Amino acid sequence: MRISETELFKAKNLIAQARKIIILSHRGPDGDTVGANLGLRRALKYQWDKEIISACIDSPPANCNFLPEFDSYVRDFDQSWADLIITVDCGAHYMTKFHETKPDLFIGKPPVINIDHHASNDFFGQINIVDPVAASATQIVYGVLTYCGLKIDRAIATCLLNGLYYDTGSFMHSNVTPEVLEVAADLMWKGADFKTITRLQFHTMPTQQLKIYGKIFERMRVNDKKVTVSAMAAADFRSVHATPDDTTGAIDYLNAVPDGDFCCLLYEDRGQTIKGSFRSRVDDIDLSKLAGIFGGGGHKKAAGFSFPGRLLETSPRITIGV
Repeated sequence: MRISETELFKAKNLIAQARKIIILSHRGPDGDTVGANLGLRRALKYQWDKEIISACIDSPPANCNFLPEFDSYVRDFDQSWADLIITVDCGAHYMTKFHETKPDLFIGKPPVINIDHHASNDFFGQINIVDPVAASATQIVYGVLTYCGLKIDRAIATCLLNGLYYDTGSFMHSNVTPEVLEVAADLMWKGADFKTITRLQFHTMPTQQLKIYGKIFERMRVNDKKVTVSAMAAADFRSVHATPDDTTGAIDYLNAVPDGDFCCLLYEDRGQTIKGSFRSRVDDIDLSKLAGIFGGGGHKKAAGFSFPGRLLETSPRITIGV
């Protein structure tokens, strides 16, 4: 890991001293934030005898329901209960969304350890274990557990590999490095359930998800700037009984179009919110900066954003209304 020894030492001591720890995942949780949360939870709970609350403002996705203590997630908590808060895979403080109802969540009482791999991270923790070169938050958690001398058993290995597999797009994205494959190999040697991970993360699709994929592909266009674009309004989801969660993974297919330099998928989320995802295969575009224009962030070749508004169809295009 490219984390300073000083930060790791401070994090280890803070965790060792704490009795009650809240681990936070980002809103709209995915395989990485869930894997990082539950893997860290299991290590600290059963090896260091910590009391742990795993929390997320949204319910974790069903394709992670095989992970240990998946059903332990809560959607709210009392921060005064905790001695320590740890965030995992949160590229900025607002990604938890808990700051809206708990405005003093990140003022340092209790202290916050921020574990993340996004280049756009705003270093909101009192301790920041942030490595933008890492492929996933679980890769960083792997390093933290190793540094702390905690054993990575079969269940923890499955959690960590789940996040690594998800955030590398089944080891097909450009963030795959020799180090990533070495970590993945070690997790498999430790007994990670790779077969279930691969089946549930990218090779299981309910009918409504396939149908919304079809609509996304049907509406896809490549504009004169070599940007591949598609968009889904709320009515599109209702027409096939799908939800915004069913768009997961579709952006990677848009990114496969050979004539496009990068791609963008826009869709209406619940509650009059527009979400956007960017992906690219070229090296001379920094999508985290592009997403930052819209209040988002991420990585150079994979980023996203959200803001209040709705999509309006003005044939043959979809425009944004705020």
